[in-house]
Amino acid sequence: MESYLCVGLCFRCVLSFSVCFVVAVDHFLKSHPNPIPDRRMKLLSMLSEFIAANENPHQSPNFKSNVPDRLEAFVTTMRDAAIVEDESLALAFLKVLKVLSRKHDNRMALGNEGIKVIMKFMINPKNTKIAGEGANVILNICYEKENVTGVLKHGGVQPLVGFLRSADQDLQANAAGAIQSICFQESGRTTVRDVGAIPDILNLLKDSCQVKVQTRAVGAIHNMSSDSDSIRTIRRKDGIPRLVQLLSSDQPPICGSAAGALQNISREVASRKIIKDNGATPLLANLLTTGDMQAQVCAAGALLNILGPELGDDNAQGKQQRRGFGRLISCALTLSMAWEVMFDEAPRLAIPC
Repeated sequence: MESYLCVGLCFRCVLSFSVCFVVAVDHFLKSHPNPIPDRRMKLLSMLSEFIAANENPHQSPNFKSNVPDRLEAFVTTMRDAAIVEDESLALAFLKVLKVLSRKHDNRMALGNEGIKVIMKFMINPKNTKIAGEGANVILNICYEKENVTGVLKHGGVQPLVGFLRSADQDLQANAAGAIQSICFQESGRTTVRDVGAIPDILNLLKDSCQVKVQTRAVGAIHNMSSDSDSIRTIRRKDGIPRLVQLLSSDQPPICGSAAGALQNISREVASRKIIKDNGATPLLANLLTTGDMQAQVCAAGALLNILGPELGDDNAQGKQQRRGFGRLISCALTLSMAWEVMFDEAPRLAIPC
């Protein structure tokens, strides 16, 4: 029996192959510098076994393990044009990299060269599944500011924007999630705005009923709305009415992100009237009494931005009225939290129209 098989069996018996996979595959790749096509099936089997054990992040032995992962040979092998062209292997490598990139140390170890390798799979991908897994990898690695810079440098945003227009909803969601991750950084927001992605993201909010697509698309808009130029684009492209509609969603992440986006957008004077005219005020007031902290805080901020300027001029009386309104909002939040502690469910207040 060849040595790499012995190593693999040892890991299965003593520790866990799913935890020590990268050590085993590192040994395999170094022992077989050209594993395609001679050892294709063995390599695919190793990748598939690891994916099966670690697909669920909440139950992933690799994610819970402190055993260092060795990425050098793995990333080097991904450069092989034969892997890029092989749909099964390309998908398997990206799925494994998605799992590995859940760890901070692995994201940091990927580096500029690793990002360049990922981009090879993103340009003209063989199918939507490969495109979707590539987007998932970008979503994960862009938790690190340095990797956002690398993705922008190597043109990673443009393929993602193209994926938003796909008919495949899983790909739409994954691309929107990657863009949301990129847009956490100012440089990412600027690039996404400049390539004209905002209308495509808003189209997902209008056209898709799928929860995952809506969650990630509205999350991306929430991040984009930190940018004043993006706020103007969202307003001009009629994104505000859809965000107001999402305040009624029964999914806390969706209504929370919609409230957060409206909180940011309401900083712009031209947007406040649109928000109010679309009936946002009672919906935001209802969110003050939900059990979701993000939705509560964002709704409070949005109400202060929308209604605060109408409470008087910038004189002593106006300032007193705004302070009083702010205290009223704070009391509503406090009451909701106390109610939730006592009765497990926050009350929904009936707000007159």
